[in-house]
Amino acid sequence: MQFTLLNIIKNPNSSKVVEFFDDLEEKLGIDTFKVLIPVILTDRDPNFSDIDGICYSKKTGEERCKIFFCDPYVSNQKPNVENMNKQIRLFFPKGKSVDKYSKNDIKTVNKAIINKPLRSLDGNTPREAFIKIFDEDIFNKLF
Repeated sequence: MQFTLLNIIKNPNSSKVVEFFDDLEEKLGIDTFKVLIPVILTDRDPNFSDIDGICYSKKTGEERCKIFFCDPYVSNQKPNVENMNKQIRLFFPKGKSVDKYSKNDIKTVNKAIINKPLRSLDGNTPREAFIKIFDEDIFNKLF
């Protein structure tokens, strides 16, 4: 199952990306984090350069996820990511800065995306599917 959790990081760098994942682990607990985010698929953005910081828990030292990097300009290596990018671009056009958006704006967009019924989920929303699989308590920790 694929689920989108959007966030905006002002003036991003690798330590802020690690902090984002550390905060998620803090909210969810290491075991739930490992179930929800077993794999991160990304490009070679320098913000994802601290592989150990992203993949290993600061609290326990255990591996919490794996990270894989796609080749540049090979979109078929990540078709689900490309599909999600199309959905996100409805709200944030390509080439336009997202700096003017607040965290609240991002939450509003995220809610719109996860509350949209999808044919691939038999007309359910990603939110409904997530809650059926994981439960509402975990959903609420994320939002």
